[in-house]
Amino acid sequence: MSKATPFDVLAGDYDAVFTGSLIGEAQRRTSHTWLRPLFTGKTGLQVLEINCGTGADACWMAEHGHFVTATDGSPAMIDKAKQRSATTALPHPPVFITAAFDELQTIFHGRRFDRIVSNFAGLNCISPPAMKKLSNQLQQLLQPGGYLAVVVFGKYCWWDTCYYLLKARPRQAFRRWTNKEVVVPLSPQANQPVYYYSIKNFARLWAPLQLVEKKPVGLCIPPSWMEAYMQQHLNLFQTLVRWEEKLGSKSVFTSLADHAFLLFKKDAI
Repeated sequence: MSKATPFDVLAGDYDAVFTGSLIGEAQRRTSHTWLRPLFTGKTGLQVLEINCGTGADACWMAEHGHFVTATDGSPAMIDKAKQRSATTALPHPPVFITAAFDELQTIFHGRRFDRIVSNFAGLNCISPPAMKKLSNQLQQLLQPGGYLAVVVFGKYCWWDTCYYLLKARPRQAFRRWTNKEVVVPLSPQANQPVYYYSIKNFARLWAPLQLVEKKPVGLCIPPSWMEAYMQQHLNLFQTLVRWEEKLGSKSVFTSLADHAFLLFKKDAI
């Protein structure tokens, strides 16, 4: 039987709170902009998605004609993902599996994937030693010449820093800058340890994969904690979206964004 996780408490409202929100949709569109070249113009790729949440990205990748296996450690998230897939017309519906990070190598032993994807900070929920272990395991599941694409929290998000400094809350302003565990409340009943990685340190943990691209996600589009404010200021939000489109291709800003898109490639044999 699958174990309950802290993220089970989020599953019921996750699509309303993030996936279908103004900010969630806008940031996901940005992440898809960077992911799209990995999937368009190709068919039948074997794709593994980890921390798939409620399945929005898995269904998007399946729409491009690829064979997607999507995993999440939360049984409740997987249930929501299956419901999404069942109501979406797809050429090859994704296969959804409840699996924690440390179970992936055992479950997929002997398989190889052309692409491995992790969107929206699932990897920030594991410590550096666990990250290195996961890196070693996933590299064995990745085809030579294959790509690993991840979206993780930006280490120096300017939105957090500026907003909370203006509120005279320096501890909150610089919470991402620490290399220590940060405990984040998911609900009154559940907390989640989070780790914020610099791009340099993250790339070191995933060596010998080569970091070949980095892009900001949520540079001008704010973090999700500003959703209520943006709902009340739609003209401002649309302006921020347009600025995201103008500045979002500048890799120099990656660490300053809410999230960072990082693309790694495995050497071909």
